[in-house]
Amino acid sequence: MYSYQDYQSNDYYRNTTPNVMNNSQPKLYNLEEGYNKGNLFADLYVGYKNYQPVKLQAKNQQEALFLDLSRYSFAAHELNLYLDLHPEDTTMLALFNDYRNRANQLIMEYENQYGPLTVSSDKLSSSFSWEEDKWPWEGGNS
Repeated sequence: MYSYQDYQSNDYYRNTTPNVMNNSQPKLYNLEEGYNKGNLFADLYVGYKNYQPVKLQAKNQQEALFLDLSRYSFAAHELNLYLDLHPEDTTMLALFNDYRNRANQLIMEYENQYGPLTVSSDKLSSSFSWEEDKWPWEGGNS
């Protein structure tokens, strides 16, 4: 069985995750780039061969709002994982709270305009609104 000290002394682990194992401030991508790459932490991103992530483009206002909401939620989740290992990092905690608050605002804005996003939404208290719209295979939501 390995102990915590064994994991800390493992050179491979230390070298492959530079900002997780030392006390320096991690280098972050902006929201768009981090979301597109699937990793907010620039020092931990390793691209696959020559693959270039697709730049997502919204086709309408609803998609733009959902994309913005997705980016903030993703960034908050990434920082949440980082803070599990570094709860003393007050800079990242403040950034996490900013992203989390903005994601919550965007969820409320989206649900007020377009309906519920999840089954735990307060917007479901009166009806299941998706039953009122056409499904994509019926020619809706296109």
